[in-house]
Amino acid sequence: MPIDLPEGVYSGFSIYGDDVIVPGVNSLGEHWSSPRLKPVLKKLENFTCLLQLEGECRFRINGEEINLTNGSLLLIARGAVMERLDQKFAYNHCLWIGFSMRRALHEEPELLEPWKSFVYMKRQFLPKHKSLLKTIVNEHASPGPFSEQIARSSYSAFIFSIQDLMHKRKVESVIPAQLTQNPTVLQAIDLFEREHGEHWDLKRLAEQLAVSESKLTKAFRVTTGESPMASLWKIRLIKGYELLVSSSMNITQVAMTVGFQSSQSFATAFKRTFKATPREVKGGLVEEIEPRNFFHRK
Repeated sequence: MPIDLPEGVYSGFSIYGDDVIVPGVNSLGEHWSSPRLKPVLKKLENFTCLLQLEGECRFRINGEEINLTNGSLLLIARGAVMERLDQKFAYNHCLWIGFSMRRALHEEPELLEPWKSFVYMKRQFLPKHKSLLKTIVNEHASPGPFSEQIARSSYSAFIFSIQDLMHKRKVESVIPAQLTQNPTVLQAIDLFEREHGEHWDLKRLAEQLAVSESKLTKAFRVTTGESPMASLWKIRLIKGYELLVSSSMNITQVAMTVGFQSSQSFATAFKRTFKATPREVKGGLVEEIEPRNFFHRK
């Protein structure tokens, strides 16, 4: 199989060719450090998607320069000429995957139509993009008895998550843009989204993200105007609202699921935030709102 990305421009974990266990994927990897990189030019054999987690890199796609900063997603079409130029910082962290769009969508050929004239796009990635791609990478890096099934399912979900980009004029994250520019905050928010029911305190969170408590607190204060625990509190309430209107769980079950110690503490915080009780929302007695708009409040 051909290698999508220019050889030699990345260091770190990578898999190419027949070692990739997901059909249609021909390059996969995680780049986290490369102090000396040489500019390399290559015509891509297939689609390539890169998520810039930390650092800042410059590329040239078909002669046009692209600056890839924290939180950026770069999706490049088959046949495009990709040139890796340089990076602003010695430390760099990026996830990538190269794949065949035709093979990925072989059961839905009509979905290929929007991709015919596509060249590239640069967007802010959403937590789901990173989570899915990270899962695929991890299942290859640390294989287990079910790794192939997990990787294939995650890849299928990843394809449809980027398919969304071609069917909408603009895709906006519910997370404010300034959050995605700080990798520490982005990783913490992503963790809260996935593990909001866990018992998190500042010390445990800092250890999980491999940063000091003071650096973590400062990062949140600068980007959100609040503490990490306040952001977690918001996410728990948002998840709680979503479960109340979309699941058969009772109020106590919802409270426990999203990480509150009791239904009473959940109800008190919920009413203060949404100006309605969980019972009123569960019973459809109040007008529905978009709870994730709450993310934009400070």
